[in-house]
Amino acid sequence: MSGDDGAPSLDTVRSDAIRWVIEAAIADGNSVTVLADWTLARVAHMRSGLTPGLRRRIAERYPDLEFFAEPGTPHMAAHEGYIENGFSVSFPQET
Repeated sequence: MSGDDGAPSLDTVRSDAIRWVIEAAIADGNSVTVLADWTLARVAHMRSGLTPGLRRRIAERYPDLEFFAEPGTPHMAAHEGYIENGFSVSFPQET
């Protein structure tokens, strides 16, 4: 399901913290490329990396939000993000 602008709809993201992170990233000029259902979570994959400014704002607003970072593999680029209660946001790690 897509929003009016063709971007994936965030209606199914039911974590307030994850939804806030996604919306803050969008407000900063990033965008969601796809919402995908993975084993542990519904993941919003972002087009661009996590900025230091957004990382600081997330830490201030949601200090207990679980952060993850995954190295690249032959099948997936390195990425980092946040996960909570079956919902996640993933940013590509820019080198």
